[in-house]
Amino acid sequence: MSGVLEIRPTQIREHDAAPGDLAAALLDHFASSYNDITIRSVGQHLVLTHTAHLRHLWSPWLHVEVEALGSGSRVIAKFSPHPNLWTSFAFGYFTLGTTALFAACFALAQSMLSQPPWAWWVAGVAALMMLAMFLIAKLGQRLANEQMRELSERLGAVLAGVESQTNAGEIQAMDRV
Repeated sequence: MSGVLEIRPTQIREHDAAPGDLAAALLDHFASSYNDITIRSVGQHLVLTHTAHLRHLWSPWLHVEVEALGSGSRVIAKFSPHPNLWTSFAFGYFTLGTTALFAACFALAQSMLSQPPWAWWVAGVAALMMLAMFLIAKLGQRLANEQMRELSERLGAVLAGVESQTNAGEIQAMDRV
């Protein structure tokens, strides 16, 4: 499902249905079919997650964006953790990366001035903390793997069902001609 270095696994699928029809079909299906999935939508952007009693700290949120692609659609499904957790992770990663960069620059300046380059320690600790954050994110993905697979399979089943309805409509229209 995802690459080894990918923090937010993404799936991109193309579909024959129009974006509005596809988004409406996904919304209708998940709103009425499953009591264990919560769905929210804004236009053609849908967010699927498990209901509160099934949700854990590591539970995935599936962001589905339906875009126009010629006469059909492109469905971009991207997994992420809870938005608050994702924002904290991104901010922490950015802060540690910036700290490591400035500490490395400061250490180089110290070396050029023949001073002891103690800032290398700060850069190294920041880099190790970034590595630790990355490994924790991968552990969270491993814990969420079953829920990610379940959401992905349900999304695929709905897309397959919409596709067969579209194709069936085309076949019926061709039979009438």
